[in-house]
Amino acid sequence: MTREDNQKMKILYILKILWEESDELHILSAEQIAKKVASYGIHCERKSVYKCLTELTEFGFDIIRTKRGAYMATRMFELPELKLLADAVQSSKFITEKKSDELIAKIGTLLSRYESEQLHRQVFVKNRVKTMNESIYYNIDTIYEGIRGNRQVAFDYWNWNVKKEMVYRHDRKRYIISPWFLQWEDEKYYLVGYEDLADKMKHFRVDKMYGITILESPRNGKKLFDQMNPASYGTLTFGMFQGRRETVTLSMKNELAGVVIDRFGKEVWMHSLDEGHFTVVLDVMVSNQFFGWLTGLGEGVTITGPMWVKEEYGKLLRRLMDSYE
Repeated sequence: MTREDNQKMKILYILKILWEESDELHILSAEQIAKKVASYGIHCERKSVYKCLTELTEFGFDIIRTKRGAYMATRMFELPELKLLADAVQSSKFITEKKSDELIAKIGTLLSRYESEQLHRQVFVKNRVKTMNESIYYNIDTIYEGIRGNRQVAFDYWNWNVKKEMVYRHDRKRYIISPWFLQWEDEKYYLVGYEDLADKMKHFRVDKMYGITILESPRNGKKLFDQMNPASYGTLTFGMFQGRRETVTLSMKNELAGVVIDRFGKEVWMHSLDEGHFTVVLDVMVSNQFFGWLTGLGEGVTITGPMWVKEEYGKLLRRLMDSYE
């Protein structure tokens, strides 16, 4: 590289230095900047530093100049915003430990090296299980590609056995699914799609999918998808467990109104019964997980209809009582 080319690179190196090594608490003098530029093998004088700072400011970079020197002020993201993103990455169960560290390091490049050190905070999630499937990021990307291209996807699906071994389900026959949307529920990603063999919508945990590929065949199941509300799918299924869909009516104590709204949103139908109780109508998948949610609310909730749901819940409670006698 010629001397002239080196000088053309000077302004870029000054920008790099300000971006990586300066902030409000770490102001660099013109002399310091010149020395750092020289460390890259480019001759630099203080006078040319001032000129480059002016040009960078005119271009649009928020560089503050003081008597002590200069520093990069406003960035694309504020430090508190990136701290929040870093905490979310570190606490997420579907992101592996290795990928968490990589992502936080990349987030740190949006800050000075001094501020980026503050991103490596210890969020108290060490005892929570993080996924071990590194391919989940590529799975998500492939699924979205299938959705955009209106194509089916194929994959292997596995689960853990009592020996803590990965065991493939379906006799390792590949699942062929028409992907319609991804659902984020209970800190996990689920693919929701239509399976031709079962003629119904199903969901699969993305971190338990392996060898996912896009097929040439177009998606099926649009009629069923059009009847769904993806935004409420996770609420409907209670922890993404399948069951029989039903409209259930409950009688609840008034102090549980917040619990219902937090779970189902403000659009849920609620009506006052008396001074201490209200009735609520819910569209849910009736399953043991739904009954578990009811049990957690204790005596504050009673199923009033339909009768078959009330009877099934009573049978479950009796079986549980029998197992402890």
